[in-house]
Amino acid sequence: MGFSEQQLRALPKLELHIHLEGTFDLDTMCRLAEKNGVPLPRPREALISFSGLSEFLDLLDWICSLAREKKDARELAYHFAEYAREQGIVYAEVMVNPSHWKNLAVGDVVSGILEGFDQAGADGLPDCRLLVSLRREQSAASAERTVEWVFSHPHSRLLGLSADGNEALAKDSNRHLAPFFAKAREAGLGVTVHAGESSGPEGVAAALDCGGAQRIDHGVRAVEDGALLERLQKDRVPLNVCFTSNVVGGLYSAETHPLKRLYDKGLLVTVGTDDPMLLNNTLCQELSKVAGQYDWTMEDLVRLQYNAIQAAFCTEEEKDRLREQLRLFEASL
Repeated sequence: MGFSEQQLRALPKLELHIHLEGTFDLDTMCRLAEKNGVPLPRPREALISFSGLSEFLDLLDWICSLAREKKDARELAYHFAEYAREQGIVYAEVMVNPSHWKNLAVGDVVSGILEGFDQAGADGLPDCRLLVSLRREQSAASAERTVEWVFSHPHSRLLGLSADGNEALAKDSNRHLAPFFAKAREAGLGVTVHAGESSGPEGVAAALDCGGAQRIDHGVRAVEDGALLERLQKDRVPLNVCFTSNVVGGLYSAETHPLKRLYDKGLLVTVGTDDPMLLNNTLCQELSKVAGQYDWTMEDLVRLQYNAIQAAFCTEEEKDRLREQLRLFEASL
């Protein structure tokens, strides 16, 4: 079913699977490179190009290395909030992985982003929260420094820890990161883990059993294990699915992607964009794609937002406010 851009923007949307590193637009990259005297690794028109997950992660490292001052992180966070307003996003939980930001200390990255989100909130822009990611391939010492900073600097917008990176290159990373996630849960922070993308269903199970994940980012390969699907459905474990990212990354084609199977089975799925600027995508475009692929109605897209509210790490009072926005939207249909 087709929807106009106006209709999709009017839907109060949540974005739970997005990396700030993937929201740098081309103009921002080139501006920061010029400011810091950093040559482009390839011509501007080919700058955002990659083949496979490893090359993509290397591209993120280069992009984030362009940020040299805390104010760069602050401005990038504020810019994301402006993008969210344009998309009709009312609430977002944005991931950032300080290990990509080679030229900024963890504290400058995280505090700069939080300051940007605070300023955006004060200016009436959408409610943006932060999840700090640990990279599966990073050393225990580096991960510990990141986690200790997070624990010693509580902030109302800092809601949890995440794990991302290439599972195929760090097969024991769930066990390696488990102690940090256990401490996060003890501190009342949420835990979300990338799994079931570069790993199979066993990666999802390990994220739950070893990592203690409360929700899964991607998780799509869970469809390969019927018992795991039953577990995810029974325990209402959210799966933050990124259709375009999976297709561009070659994991599935548009026709074979399992999002509809997961949705029809009643799993708590959400739809996110992962790295929208690097994938030439927006949340409205993503919802338009999946609606067209599966002939979904606006009621289906609304249901995805209710799923996202349930999956979010904010307070129940904040979730009630988000549900009220959705109810008002439904009443207008």
